[in-house]
Amino acid sequence: MDIAFAFDEAYADHAQVAVESLLDCHSGRADITCWLLTTTDVAKEREPALRRQFAGRARLRLLTTGDDFRALPVVDEEWLAYVSTGMYLRLLLPDLIGDQARRLLYLDADVQVCGDLTPLWEVDLGDAPLAAVRDAFTATFATHGGVPGAGAEHDPDAPYFNSGVLLMNLPVWRRERVSARCLAYLADHADRLRFPDQDALNLVAYGTWLRLPHRWNNMRSFLLEQQPRPADPDVRIMHFAGPRKPWTEGFRPGFRQDRHHALAARVAAFA
Repeated sequence: MDIAFAFDEAYADHAQVAVESLLDCHSGRADITCWLLTTTDVAKEREPALRRQFAGRARLRLLTTGDDFRALPVVDEEWLAYVSTGMYLRLLLPDLIGDQARRLLYLDADVQVCGDLTPLWEVDLGDAPLAAVRDAFTATFATHGGVPGAGAEHDPDAPYFNSGVLLMNLPVWRRERVSARCLAYLADHADRLRFPDQDALNLVAYGTWLRLPHRWNNMRSFLLEQQPRPADPDVRIMHFAGPRKPWTEGFRPGFRQDRHHALAARVAAFA
């Protein structure tokens, strides 16, 4: 399995915890290569700790990039203050990895892996550029005022996916110029962006992406904290989308936060 995370300094700590959750669920696996894309400064600072974290557990491939991504547009809204320009780094992965892999499982830094990802990795992508999960809070193109730039050719009721978990079909992605078209969209709509990278990906992959079950990107894991506990939904990836995360104030205490703290303590030991 080729699994990737992409992050800047704002999410470096949290990315390492997400990585630890991945390694924790795949102990003894010799077939995992983890691609970490970050800035040159972050890589220089964290590489020794990352090497210790990965030693004997999985293959680490550390990729670096300059600061050009910081010039990409952001949404100047208080409710999106938790989002950094590091969100754009995922768009660089397919070209940086090139022909070293044919598919890539991208995970956001604010996820917690809680089960074996092999069934997700083995999904038949066919000719789809990517597979993803329908967004739990922005379910359609028309939700929350609609996708900026959507036209008459886009069904307002079409499903809209979350970009926090992406199974990328790299040859098709590059053939369809997904990253380049996303960057063009961002430039053309810089003055009226909403969810920048996510809206771009949804427009570019409109009608061609493959829908995955919610267990691969569960954005409502707070429901799992309810008592009595609901039946096990076989969630494999919990995604803490939105401003409240296990490391912020206001996050609901429970098993999710407890595991996050336990994983963070392990990561601290590698420093």
